[in-house]
Amino acid sequence: MLCRRLRRGKNTMNNIKDQTISQFLDDIDRVTRWPKKNNDKLLVLKYLQGKFEINNKYSEIEVNTILNKWHTFKDHALLRRELFNKYLLNRTPDCRVYWVNTESNE
Repeated sequence: MLCRRLRRGKNTMNNIKDQTISQFLDDIDRVTRWPKKNNDKLLVLKYLQGKFEINNKYSEIEVNTILNKWHTFKDHALLRRELFNKYLLNRTPDCRVYWVNTESNE
């Protein structure tokens, strides 16, 4: 069945990703739990990265506010740290300013 879906085109892969991330979202698209699998974690982190504007600079408090708006399990520090560790957000050495990383690190 999966092979049949994959033959239909690129949109099917996006649909599979959407289905994968939807299991971690509530009815208003907030992340409800931290995934166990690394691939799922990365999908959730990329989803959260999309909540930040590319050319904006954010204070740590602003990052926390955005993350708190988009998740329900009350661990913005974990999410902020993981966004930085996975190169999805950059920050200054003193952790005062954050921004979306637009460079590919793969």
